[in-house]
Amino acid sequence: MANGLTYRIAAPPVAGFLLVAAYVVVELFGVRPLALPEGDTSAEAAAMGHAAQTLQLMRTGHDASSLQTVRAGILDHASHELTPLEAAVLGRQPELVRLLQRSGATTDPARARCFARMRLPEVLEGLGGSATAAADQGADVQTTLSTCTEGHSR
Repeated sequence: MANGLTYRIAAPPVAGFLLVAAYVVVELFGVRPLALPEGDTSAEAAAMGHAAQTLQLMRTGHDASSLQTVRAGILDHASHELTPLEAAVLGRQPELVRLLQRSGATTDPARARCFARMRLPEVLEGLGGSATAAADQGADVQTTLSTCTEGHSR
């Protein structure tokens, strides 16, 4: 009877220790199963709101004004070709939009204003638009992209 009780008391802490030890070993090999993904491009980092990583990637050669791939699962279910400034607007990162503008990032002004009108009206004035022209700020990424890219080929 005492032997069974000992196992029932000792089993949960031992199991917990083994789980933590396994997690540490997996992390040592570079696999991060519970970590949030990091942006591979400055556009991905901007979409996720990682300002420091966005600026670091720009300093290491990522062009702040060129189209870059944003992988599926970061903004929505599809991958997209966006500039970091566009990605920050679509990711609803107002502080990062302003930081990118101060850092010299540029994009198609009409397209950026359209994105801001539909997703992030508070940065509309900074992009050269009228703050009163805000539309449906609840629009999803796919609706915003399809609305704003009609007639704006790049």
